[in-house]
Amino acid sequence: MLNIDHLRKQAKRYLRWHREHYYPVAARIRAVLPRYSGLLDREILTQPFRLSDAQELVARTVGFESW
Repeated sequence: MLNIDHLRKQAKRYLRWHREHYYPVAARIRAVLPRYSGLLDREILTQPFRLSDAQELVARTVGFESW
């Protein structure tokens, strides 16, 4: 069973990692979010990335289309 609090924290962690330019998160973003699929790591990390993007990333990771 999914814990919504855990998923919220995970989304905030992805958002923080993106803001900190943590390169491993770029690969995760590229693999899960189609609009980032053609970008390099540095390009992904310089693109705007909002909480809603992080929430979509978490949702798609656990099998849902959106948050």
